[in-house]
Amino acid sequence: MLPNHRHTEGGRIKGSLSNDAIMLIKNKAVRELCTTILALLCCHVLSAQGNYPAFPDDTVFTVADEMPYFSGCRSFNKNDGRKRECSDLELVRFISQQLVYPAEARNKGIEGTVFVSFIIDEIGEVQNPSILTDIGGGCGEAALNVVRQMPPWTPALQNGQPVKTRMNLPIQFYLRAKNRDKAERFTISWGSLRSGQASKKELLDNLSKRVYVRGPEGDNRFIDELEFVFQKENRIVSATSRGSISAELKKVVERAKRGGTLVIHASVQDGGQFVAVSRQFQITR
Repeated sequence: MLPNHRHTEGGRIKGSLSNDAIMLIKNKAVRELCTTILALLCCHVLSAQGNYPAFPDDTVFTVADEMPYFSGCRSFNKNDGRKRECSDLELVRFISQQLVYPAEARNKGIEGTVFVSFIIDEIGEVQNPSILTDIGGGCGEAALNVVRQMPPWTPALQNGQPVKTRMNLPIQFYLRAKNRDKAERFTISWGSLRSGQASKKELLDNLSKRVYVRGPEGDNRFIDELEFVFQKENRIVSATSRGSISAELKKVVERAKRGGTLVIHASVQDGGQFVAVSRQFQITR
């Protein structure tokens, strides 16, 4: 208990506190200071554990922590690699069911790939579809119609929050449905590449070699149009030439990365009809 000092001198308390009293006051002050610091730390930790600040409304990601999934794959856990595979398959199935080959393009034998860009917003709706590259004959508008009919996606996530994401999608127009049996009898060969997998070095090493399309009897066919398409996630690089590996096609291979796919499309004629032949390489390293 603190001593009672009632005598004053010059308006000041006369006497002094005992050492025990001083230590008690100090300890109390320290406890109060520690309590204040702990309270501030708790507020900081709770704040850090809360949601991240919202991104500005006009923020559009090209790569997010978790990219969007096409409709129809909700039964898979997000950490299950099969969900991405399901998304890709459902997207291909939807395009094949909805795509209408324009009569003008069909009559003129126009084939190739249209690239469409669009945004998937925070609730999975498709917004602002536009054409990046067109091949004419009404194919660009046909590709846009497919994108406009898409059901809602599962939106992308960044820091756990749904965000807008820009997607670039290749939509291929080839008359294989009409000439499927014929096209399957044609093959593409390129240098020393034998399987469906190749390293980037192997691809680069074969850039000096010609791409050949062989007919059912093994005869070489003249290539009207040659196209290289590299795709990895939502990144797409493509170029076309009149049959040879041009500088533009070489640039596509040079920009290819491990984990992506390089697809070769070649258009040849057979009996007055165009036949589209394709071959793809999974880039392993």
